[in-house]
Amino acid sequence: MFARVITAEAGAQGFDALISLAAGQVPGASQQPGFKGFYLLTSAETGKAITISLWETREQMPVGIRDEGLPETGMAQPHLEVYEVAVHV
Repeated sequence: MFARVITAEAGAQGFDALISLAAGQVPGASQQPGFKGFYLLTSAETGKAITISLWETREQMPVGIRDEGLPETGMAQPHLEVYEVAVHV
């Protein structure tokens, strides 16, 4: 299994718009072949957000960062990394 991890800095409006965007996109993503789960983590202390989507294979995960709706969230400097999941409980 593989994890697609995006980190970003919150904008002035905080996390509300990002949470709404994620809630709107997850139903469609969950219908994609290989989709195994999704997490959105936020930290009010640091102003950072992390999204983690889990995929059965590297080939099944989306390529790049989709920016539809991202400018409206005020999130800055999104950064994408891919990890192989070593342990999943």
